Amino acid sequence: MTEQVKISISLSTGEVTIEAPASALSEVFDRLESFVPRLREIAESARDHEEPGTANASGVVTAPPASSGGTEIAKQAPQKRQKGGSGKNESYKSIDLGLTPEQRTAFKEFYTSKAPDNQSDHVLVVIYWLIQNTGREKVTMDEIFMGLRTVGEKIPKRISSVLSNLSIAAHISKENNEPRLLHVGEDHVMHNLPKTKKG
Repeated sequence: MTEQVKISISLSTGEVTIEAPASALSEVFDRLESFVPRLREIAESARDHEEPGTANASGVVTAPPASSGGTEIAKQAPQKRQKGGSGKNESYKSIDLGLTPEQRTAFKEFYTSKAPDNQSDHVLVVIYWLIQNTGREKVTMDEIFMGLRTVGEKIPKRISSVLSNLSIAAHISKENNEPRLLHVGEDHVMHNLPKTKKG
């Protein structure tokens, strides 16, 4: 029988618990590294409207178990940041996107028409427009930064964390934090935005 490893995440204590086969532990930690930056965002979202399997009232986030039973491993908060230094602030350069006045106007109008309402969608709409309208195949974090500035949007604390979330959602592929738009991301911008309000 394959040995199971259980890891859980507690926002209050910094403990991490996930259930998975021991042989998949390396892959689990790779996915965990990209998930950790989202903890604060998930906790804030949970306070507004709690979703099953995401966060409960006590602030504990649990990944779906692979199976019942297993060995429990607890990781403290400082150890979560060993790989990649997710706690470091990022800085971005002001660069020229090479847009004409007409393009800048069209960019702002497009962004407003899509009405993105979260950081992932803010960044994805900027990536989409720049790739579709400037001949770029991929964009840099500095270009995303300037794109957000151009449309008057607040800059995320860590654009790289937002890119990780978009990559997990299969909206982009990224190499060295230079994303390329995937068809799932294109479809999301073209067909799912602006979001229709229920009610």
